[in-house]
Amino acid sequence: MTDSSSTSEPARRSLLARVAVRAAAPGRAAGLATLALAVVLLLAAGDGALGDLRQFGFDLIQRVLPRAPQGTPAPIVAIDDASLQRYGQWPWPRHLIAELVARIQADHPRVLGVDILWPEPDRLSPLRWARMERDLPPDLVERLAALPDHDASLAEALAAGPSVLGMAALRTGAGMSGPLTPVVAHGGDPAPALPAHTVLMRSIPEIDRAAAGHGLLSVDKDADGAVRRLPTLAAVSGVPVPSLTLEMLRVAAGAQRIDAYVKDGAMVGVAAGRLALPTAPDGTIRLAFSPSDPRRFVSAADVLEHRVAPGTFENRLVLLGVTGLGLVDRATTPLGPMDGVEIHAQLLEDVIEGALASRPRWASGAEAASLALVGLALIGALPGRRLVWYAPAAIALPIAFGGLALAGWMMRLWLIDAVLPSLGAGAVLVALIGGGLAEADAQRRRLRRELEAQRLAAARVAGELEAARRIQMGILPRPEALAPDARFDLDAVLEPAREIGGDLYDFFLVDPGHLFVAVGDVTGKGVPASLFMALGKSLYKSCALRGTRDPAAIMAVANREISRDNPEMLFITLFAGILELDTGRLDYCNAGHEPPVTVLPGEAPRLIETSGGPPLCVIDEFPYEGGSCQLRPGELLCLVTDGVTEAMDRSGALLGHAPVRDCLATLAPGADARAALAAVRATVARFVDGAEPSDDLTTLTVRWNGAGARPG
Repeated sequence: MTDSSSTSEPARRSLLARVAVRAAAPGRAAGLATLALAVVLLLAAGDGALGDLRQFGFDLIQRVLPRAPQGTPAPIVAIDDASLQRYGQWPWPRHLIAELVARIQADHPRVLGVDILWPEPDRLSPLRWARMERDLPPDLVERLAALPDHDASLAEALAAGPSVLGMAALRTGAGMSGPLTPVVAHGGDPAPALPAHTVLMRSIPEIDRAAAGHGLLSVDKDADGAVRRLPTLAAVSGVPVPSLTLEMLRVAAGAQRIDAYVKDGAMVGVAAGRLALPTAPDGTIRLAFSPSDPRRFVSAADVLEHRVAPGTFENRLVLLGVTGLGLVDRATTPLGPMDGVEIHAQLLEDVIEGALASRPRWASGAEAASLALVGLALIGALPGRRLVWYAPAAIALPIAFGGLALAGWMMRLWLIDAVLPSLGAGAVLVALIGGGLAEADAQRRRLRRELEAQRLAAARVAGELEAARRIQMGILPRPEALAPDARFDLDAVLEPAREIGGDLYDFFLVDPGHLFVAVGDVTGKGVPASLFMALGKSLYKSCALRGTRDPAAIMAVANREISRDNPEMLFITLFAGILELDTGRLDYCNAGHEPPVTVLPGEAPRLIETSGGPPLCVIDEFPYEGGSCQLRPGELLCLVTDGVTEAMDRSGALLGHAPVRDCLATLAPGADARAALAAVRATVARFVDGAEPSDDLTTLTVRWNGAGARPG
């Protein structure tokens, strides 16, 4: 009774060794190194070049699937070009602004947000103007002093309804004091996580005190100058100050304070009464942009001249801002340039419609994990396959990652990165191709060195010819190595005239539907012919596996490749064909070789006499021509070298083609490939009758069984 543990342990070690060698192959090693680097770079991507690529992907998603606005919940009263043309250049006298504000407030908006600053008194107020004009008559000065002050008129208009005044946050300069909404922190001080500023620029106190709320207008742009997010809070000298949009939402909600939620030193959200908003770690909110829409805007001239329908602003969050050409800097967004006041309106729409874009905190880890899984799948599946497999993978990768990103955006407005994982997976593909090519080149060089070493050793020691014969026969495929397939059967034999010879045959499945067969003959005999046979067979098979199924095209490439490694000026006659197993169609090319024979047992054999060109290595860059024929179910294809047709008996007579065709004609109906090969060998053996072989003898037979026979 054998000890199973003692026999299984070496087997396990052998298996592990093979796995280790396979994993350490140059292609896989390069792929693993590239994948590791890609994952690290993806996780570390910040505001540099990689961050710009990620933002490009996010912007592309918004351009492909912009938010579709549901009405105009945050209309904008715009002091636009038409208003400036009608009422004069900016700045307007504040009594005109007061009239505009009063008309908006008369329509009962939920809250009016003012995207304008008035840091100095109005020089056009009657009394102030009169003091500047020193030569006015005293009675005129007295009448002007009796007129309402413009700043007071504007303050009165602002106080008539809920309004929020904008403030500018500066990093340098003199600050201005005034009322601020209290911000209550939960979980830690939010100031270190927020954009930092030093001072506030506000409207003059008389106007400033009239508003129900005060919010920051300042917007920090991304590194490329684009606006993709708005702050909810900013730290001014360490004090959290709300933004204009958050303050408008607070006033609209009737809340008396703003709550800031901090976790592990980073912002996680803000709240105003019942309204709670998640934020990025720096307290910003990403915008889900919709295209710039003229329906958002109402011209200030139309408001002043009563051309706006009643109820236009009722119970809405209204913004007042300047959009006239040359008066404001238009900011760049993923959907193109927009006025700053419209960007504030976009965020208000996002909140009201519940359409807040977000970059989930788990996104970077999930993207890195998906890249790692896809990369490992590529590394495990692709090395060793033909290059045609790489193109579909290269196309499928960005489609798959892009599809996931689009799905996340469509379902939850999640910003999932598709660009960096696609580039990382593409880099892995390139590394696999480069490593595979390097490996193939190393194997080719190694094969050349091994063949040369065998040649030198065989020349010195005749006793090693038997080892060379075993090597030569070992590289030839065995019919029993093919998986059983009911559509065909095949048999082949090579009998060298000496210990080693120059004949060759080959067969393999190009794919499950095509069988490649070839028989060839190298000029000469012995060691040079056998070495050149091995080199030619390897290079020809490499050419045949590059993706084309045209034997003529394969022959042309093989002619070019084999000619490069031919210092002895040898040449090869070769017949190669590809049999389509489902139809019986045989495409072939004959490079100066013996014409093959086809026979349906019980009928006369057919000779395939078409010639595609001269032997390989005779004429460089020769344009070989192919041919085709149709096999019938049960029909046999017989390929031989001239060692069969030119076999000599003791008197030196040659066998010829006729006896070979005659023996095939006598095959019994239903004879298979093995029977046909045995008939040819028996015919040659009877003819030579023990005479010393004059040449290598090679025969390959294949029978096509018909389209209805499928692989088992």
